[in-house]
Amino acid sequence: MRWLLVAGLVAFVAAADWFAGGIGPRMVLGSATIRVTSTPPGADVLLDGERVGATPLRYDDTRPGEVVVRVEHRYHEAVAQRVHLARDESREIHVDLAAANGTLEIVSNPRGAAIAIDERPLDDAAPVFLAPYPAGVYEVSASIEGWHPQTRNVEVLPNARTEVAFELERLPVGEVFLDLNPSDARVDIVDLDEPYHRGIRLPRGTYVFRVERDGYASQTFELPVLRGRNERTVRLTRLKARLTIASNPPDAVVEVSYRTGQAWRDLRYTEPLTLPAGEVTIEARAVGYRNYVRRLVLPGRPHVHNIHMQAFDVEPGRRFRDALASGGHGPHLVVIPAGVFRMGSADGSHDERPAHEVAITQPFAVGVFEVTHAEFDQHRGKVPTLKQPVRGEPALPVPAETLADHPVTGVTWSAAKAYAAWLGRETGYPYRLPSEAEWEYVARAGSQTRYPFGDDPSELCRHANVADRTLAARFRKYSTAECDDGVLGVGPVGRLAANAFGVYDMLGNAEEWVADCWRRNYSSADGTARPYAGNCGAYAVRGGAWDSAPEEATVSFRSFSTGTNQARGFRVVRDL
Repeated sequence: MRWLLVAGLVAFVAAADWFAGGIGPRMVLGSATIRVTSTPPGADVLLDGERVGATPLRYDDTRPGEVVVRVEHRYHEAVAQRVHLARDESREIHVDLAAANGTLEIVSNPRGAAIAIDERPLDDAAPVFLAPYPAGVYEVSASIEGWHPQTRNVEVLPNARTEVAFELERLPVGEVFLDLNPSDARVDIVDLDEPYHRGIRLPRGTYVFRVERDGYASQTFELPVLRGRNERTVRLTRLKARLTIASNPPDAVVEVSYRTGQAWRDLRYTEPLTLPAGEVTIEARAVGYRNYVRRLVLPGRPHVHNIHMQAFDVEPGRRFRDALASGGHGPHLVVIPAGVFRMGSADGSHDERPAHEVAITQPFAVGVFEVTHAEFDQHRGKVPTLKQPVRGEPALPVPAETLADHPVTGVTWSAAKAYAAWLGRETGYPYRLPSEAEWEYVARAGSQTRYPFGDDPSELCRHANVADRTLAARFRKYSTAECDDGVLGVGPVGRLAANAFGVYDMLGNAEEWVADCWRRNYSSADGTARPYAGNCGAYAVRGGAWDSAPEEATVSFRSFSTGTNQARGFRVVRDL
């Protein structure tokens, strides 16, 4: 009986071991090895419905025969395969799991929060509905300026609707107003990416501000920001610098300009010069040298600046013409040397006084003739059709339709400027109207008399087309020259004698626009050739015209205008 019980127990254990896939089946049937990998990894592996591990997996106790391999992932579609394994077989199985989708809805209170998922901002503000959306775990954040931002980890499950609601809390904020001097100082909020602007709203707390400007000592300070309006006055201290300038040539006139607030102040340099640090402009002028201009930032410490001016290598009296890009050539030009002269007249009218010395430090080229109709028509796109003037021809009546070699008249100051600018674009060289000082320097041509040839008005008709006997015979004129040039009205350019610089018609024929605004006298003259740029209610006109009396055709006579005149033209200057 006892042996019977033992035999029954052994049979029961063997059966249980067999059906459980234990030692017995492996001894009889053997075993197989299965390797399972997946993309993505970490998926559960089930053999005949029993979980045996996660990918990547090697399982050596697989019973030979038919087995169902199922790979499951929380955020991907499951994959099942039925495989047949032989005794001692090693089988590799790889599964690419397809992404599964769910839906994600994000809302916020208040509405309109900016939403970012895994730090990638969405285009739309809350509420947003994303469908389909790949299943997975995401970091979702919501933010509105002035409210506490929130961030959560959100799980999106396959074929499920996931809702996320953010209840944002308002931040206690304050507004910051800095009263800055200088007003254009730069303000940085240290450790804050947002740039400062007046009235910036910041959460309550303490912030570090840094205020800087070139030429000033910077300030860094802490500012507690409370709810409401927070104000602070910041005054930067201007740094000082000792500026030493060495110039070549040593007799150059040097001027230094520096900022005072939004304006500039000009000083004649004297050694040494103590200035507020910051942006400065240094200008130097010397007769026969190119003007020198440099802008630099002066540090708050002693600074030495060396000036090396470039001497002009030009031939005074040389005549030339610049080629035009559109074809043909520009006006005839002659090189005028640098020099010093006395401008105005001590015994002239009030607007010609006081007589004063002017330095023409730069040689320049000036139009040999007043700009003609033919030359101006090139600018306007017309085709000149008439002959160039022939020097030395006797004066003959000229029909009104043959004006190509006559000065163009009836042009505004702006039109004259536009023509000079057009020449600059066509030639690649800087053209402009002459300044009043340059005009008188050329007109005098080295003389200090009323006219470039002396003081006798009876000699005018050899040099200038002005009011003379021809005009007096036709019109009653208060004052005319006791000579006759044989022309009534504006005549061809270059018909009469040139002055010592080789320039024609500086006096008479057509009066000429210059670059300067009109000023009543020379009391504010600075001794330079720069145009006066005051109140431009009117512009200066020089030289007199064909109907000007002798006293109105002197080298120092001045007038002004705001509009056009059929006896008013212009000539151009070209910088070298």
